[in-house]
This record gives sequence, C-alpha cells and structure tokens, in this order.
Amino acid sequence: MFKRLAVLSLSAGLAATALSAASAAQAAPKPRTQAAATADAPPASLDLSDCPDVLPVGADPANWYCNVLVTNAGRMKIGNIDQQITAPMRITLLAGSDPKTGAEISKFVKMRSPAMTVAGGALGIPGTENIPLFSLKVKPQYAGKIDLDIVNRKTRLDLKLKLINQLLGDTCYVGSNTAPISLDLDLPDITGAPGPDGTFWVKINATDDTFAVPKTTGCGLTAPIADFRGGLPSASGNNHAQLTSYFGGKSYAEMYPTMAVRTK
Repeated sequence: MFKRLAVLSLSAGLAATALSAASAAQAAPKPRTQAAATADAPPASLDLSDCPDVLPVGADPANWYCNVLVTNAGRMKIGNIDQQITAPMRITLLAGSDPKTGAEISKFVKMRSPAMTVAGGALGIPGTENIPLFSLKVKPQYAGKIDLDIVNRKTRLDLKLKLINQLLGDTCYVGSNTAPISLDLDLPDITGAPGPDGTFWVKINATDDTFAVPKTTGCGLTAPIADFRGGLPSASGNNHAQLTSYFGGKSYAEMYPTMAVRTK
C-alpha cells in the first residue's frame, strides 16, 4: 500500500526510498533524545480531515490516496528575519489514477499553517514581540505549486507569507500567487519514522540557499517600514531554508472500508 501511495503522490523514486527506510527502521530502530522528541518528531496522528470525500466517476478507492505533508521543524531566513518553524504547516494532497486514461493525478487540496510570532516584532527589538502594537506574526500560505522529485532529490514549493500586525492591514504579504517565494529544495536526507499512533511516515529534510525574496505587497503606507524591517527585497544567496517534513497517507479503501466513496 505504501509503495502505491508513494508512487501516486510523489514519484517512483520515493517508493524505493520509503520501503528501504521502513526496512531499516524496523530492523534497527534508533531511540530519540528528549530534545528531538519535542522539537523534531513525527506528528502524533495522521490528520486526514481535509481529505475530500468525493472521487471521480469510476475511480477505484483502492487506487486513490489522501496524503499529508507536515513541516513541523526547521527555520527560514528571509532577509533580516530568521524564523524558526514553531507551528506545523500541513499540506493535504489527493492522488490517484484517472478512471478513463489511467494517467496519474496529483492535486493540491489545502494548506493549513497557524501564524508564528516573529522574534523582535515589527521593529526588530527583542522583547517587543509580545506588545500588541509592535508584535509581528507571519503566516505561510500556498502560492500555486508543489512538485516533489525524489529521484533527483529536489522539490519545488511556492509560498507567500502573510504579515500580521495592527498597522499593516489585512493584505500585507511577502510574495504572491503571481510572484511567489519559490523554494527549490535539496533533499539530502530521506528516512523512515514511525509515529506514536503507529503511522509510518517518510521523514524528509530539505534545504535551499538559492531562493530570492521580493518586496512586500498590499502593505499600504507601511510598506517601506515592512521592507526595511525584513531587509526586502532579498537577493538569492542572502536567504536560507532548512525544513523537516513528514509525509504519510491512506488509500480511500482504507479510509472508507465499509461504505462506498461518493463520486462525481
């Protein structure tokens, strides 16, 4: 099942990697330190709540999967701001075979990411991040593309970052759907990681030092301040991403074992 899930959602290369990682993890499990368990650990459970309950007409539930990619550790340095990942980013993907053509289909479903507090707040002064007027939060959002290439150990993820502060309004972003922050991530480390509830996860460590970051948009009269605080625009070579993610999922046959999946 996991091999098929990996093939449909990512690439053929992940299947071999995942199965190899699973065998290694079962043969020689490694204990985690307390620090690793709290800062970098598989999700407590496999949350499939964003999975659609409708499949294409003629779809075989055994060949359709709902998968999640959870990024819950690491950091992103964007210009002057070095942001730790303090809240999990969860992307849900639907994968399966076209009932008519047999072609593999992979669709983005939803991204959920709570806002994260930026240390130093809007002015970059330590300790001010908890003062309402000076606090600054950042909320990563999907910006149109996710493409994982395990064979070449690369992935592309387009993001935009919503900046949250009382003075910035509700439309202040770094990046957009038309001009996103495009991460071209290297994947030097892919292993297996059993979760607390028994879910087998594929753990992916990813890095990128080459992406550029544009100026803010939609920040109104405060844009110069936001750009100055963030050191934006920030050219390639001045930014860094190091992300730890976990990938897992289930087939629709597993999710709905006693009932038929609705089709449309």
